[in-house]
Amino acid sequence: MTETSRKKRILLFGTGGGSGVTRFLADSAVEHKRLGNFEPMVAYRRKRRPIGRQFIDTLEQSQIPWREVRAAPKVVTIAQLRRILREFRPDVFLVHGHSDHIWGRMAAIRENVPVVVMVEANLERYRFLERWRSVRLAARTDAIVAVSDGVGRRLIELGHPADKLHVIHNGAPLERFRAAAAVPLDEREPAVLMAARFARQKDHATLIRAAALLRDRGRPIRVRLAGTGSARHEGRARRLVRRLGLEEWVEFLGPRSDIPDLLGRHRVFVISTHYEGLCIAGVEAMAAGCATIGTRTVGVTDLFGGEPRGWLVEPRDPVGLADAIVEALGPEGAVRAAAGHRYAMEHFSMTRAITAYEQLFVSLLAGRPKEHVRERG
Repeated sequence: MTETSRKKRILLFGTGGGSGVTRFLADSAVEHKRLGNFEPMVAYRRKRRPIGRQFIDTLEQSQIPWREVRAAPKVVTIAQLRRILREFRPDVFLVHGHSDHIWGRMAAIRENVPVVVMVEANLERYRFLERWRSVRLAARTDAIVAVSDGVGRRLIELGHPADKLHVIHNGAPLERFRAAAAVPLDEREPAVLMAARFARQKDHATLIRAAALLRDRGRPIRVRLAGTGSARHEGRARRLVRRLGLEEWVEFLGPRSDIPDLLGRHRVFVISTHYEGLCIAGVEAMAAGCATIGTRTVGVTDLFGGEPRGWLVEPRDPVGLADAIVEALGPEGAVRAAAGHRYAMEHFSMTRAITAYEQLFVSLLAGRPKEHVRERG
């Protein structure tokens, strides 16, 4: 096959730490392969823990090649990534997340990859040097994708060029949640699930305090926390549970690979957070038919499209969260859960997201004026 006739290649790069980015890279590579327009490969930046077996299995089952690069020192990260780029020779390099998009773009630009795309998936706190580097690299970046309107506004505030900005909501392989969605809400346990890593970004404490308020009101609710992450932040959550005497009502489930099944057994899902890019865990909960409650913050408000498809509570407001949980466990829970399910299936599928990305890639590769890609609800 000649260079001009071969299928276009895309290299996806981001953290291998088990976050939403790690999952999205694997799922999006599978969708690129299924659509058949691009030949994908994934490169992960290795973190302290090995890459989760579930992500590797996802890639290998679809016969998608993947590689790892060291996390530090950054000169080694860049050198190893450049070697992968020379071997794979992608037409498009797509890098997800801060600060991977800095080191990834450095490597791709030095290797003269035809199209370089940066994706910002969160409201990150840029230090001065990181901000300077990212804005400087934007001159050699073909497109900058934000996963929500709020993330896009933040990137512009930081100095990234507005004429290169595109908003594409992340998607999820929602077919995984069809079995969960088929379970009627009134047949599920009247309990609350939160699936999120323990990190500075997340606000497990407000949910734990809401559980204490409900117990004190005589309406105790079982709360289950699925996920791993920072030992320091998880330790704080466990200490708060002990201090409030909630050991009987709050369970720590640890890392789980059966999230669709867990969602299908719970009536209520809570996104208690300080900030988000776009909360895919919330998308999955809505797709699974859960009554979903989120913090009123960027990246969560996008989930409901301005309509009562869930509940939004103010940040750090355990009273408001407790009230929302009670309402979600009542008749209104089924109404909003059904509306949220329909909205998630229509607006957050992986096919919709990857099709939008591929339309952008084709435009950039063709060298046409880069019309802004925008998903509209």
